Amino acid sequence: MEAEIEVRNIIHLIGRGPVLIGYVRSGTVRPGQWTTPLELGRSGTRRLELTAVEALSSMEAGGAAIGLVFRSPPSLAELQRALPSGTLLALEEAAIKS
Repeated sequence: MEAEIEVRNIIHLIGRGPVLIGYVRSGTVRPGQWTTPLELGRSGTRRLELTAVEALSSMEAGGAAIGLVFRSPPSLAELQRALPSGTLLALEEAAIKS
């Protein structure tokens, strides 16, 4: 595991799609990482590739707040069901292809 994110909310931004808002609990977060497999209901189990990380200012003292954007994400509702507030999301480096 390369990073752990505590999920706080998932919102929809026009032009971006679903954006996960959370706090870095450990590790380093960067584009190109993948989630551990997520159960997404109708979309089945899949891993999501992180395409953008944005630092956010936070009124809470919860740590470094960030926004995460994924490539080809499932629907907002599926993400919200799979990752309710308080969930720890693990991110891993992509497997090296030979």
